[in-house]
Amino acid sequence: MNVTLPGPRPALLPFLAVLRIAGPDAATFLQGQLTHDMRLLADGRTLLAAVTTPQGRVVALLRLRQGEQGIDALLPADLVEPVAARLRKFVLRARVDVRAAPELQVASVADDTAASPASSTSSDAPVWFDYAPGRPAVAAPEAVLHELLGPRSATNPPGIENAWWAADVAAGLPQVFAASSESFVPQMLNLDLLDALSFTKGCYTGQEIVARTQHLGRIKRRTARYRLPAGPALPPLSGLFLDDAKVAEVVMSAPVGDAIELLAVTSLEAWGRTLRAGDGREAVPQALPYAVATNA
Repeated sequence: MNVTLPGPRPALLPFLAVLRIAGPDAATFLQGQLTHDMRLLADGRTLLAAVTTPQGRVVALLRLRQGEQGIDALLPADLVEPVAARLRKFVLRARVDVRAAPELQVASVADDTAASPASSTSSDAPVWFDYAPGRPAVAAPEAVLHELLGPRSATNPPGIENAWWAADVAAGLPQVFAASSESFVPQMLNLDLLDALSFTKGCYTGQEIVARTQHLGRIKRRTARYRLPAGPALPPLSGLFLDDAKVAEVVMSAPVGDAIELLAVTSLEAWGRTLRAGDGREAVPQALPYAVATNA
């Protein structure tokens, strides 16, 4: 099922927030902390990358963009402060400042929105993120956001958070929240299939485990998409069962029409099978928009 965000107008996304990493050593510092190659930010792209523990578990997923004031990272609002605190532990002598940027509001925008308001300065210039194909987002102070969007000023329409996460589910894009932080290694979340990992950049926190998982073929669980009948959305880490055995854990879920769609990290032995939620509802497999090898 296709998921359409509500209405053509820009929408505020208060469930997303920005972490700003600034200073002359920002890129070098992040190179040693994140799963992707920060040198790629120089060409203006948005990078998807993970913060991982020394044990290779994903703390958070970041969408990164080089901005006027540093490198900005877009992530769920409930993880901004925990991720900032974690990264600060590794700063040591690096010339870098890691902080939440609550002065920036995040909004979804149309593909044809202008790249920047004419009167913005380097201190308040908006930061543009290619969040997903056809789903750009912008972060800026409230006044700049109003100027940028003009008569289409962003509102907070009912249901926007559910619609946003439902679009992620349909695209097979996992998200990590505070409730699921440090629960999965990157390959369980299909991050190697989503261009969120670099295996040539060198060392970073958790790199040894991530690389070993990839090169020794020990990927035994992958993220799959499912559809449930109408009812409550399932919180992260809820179990899905096959013959009374838990074979999957929910990554994220959202209502879509008269059903619930979700992503779940699933044992490859149960791949393609109809599972059951804890309340008895059937979880029927749905197609992902990219291929997943299930014979690892």
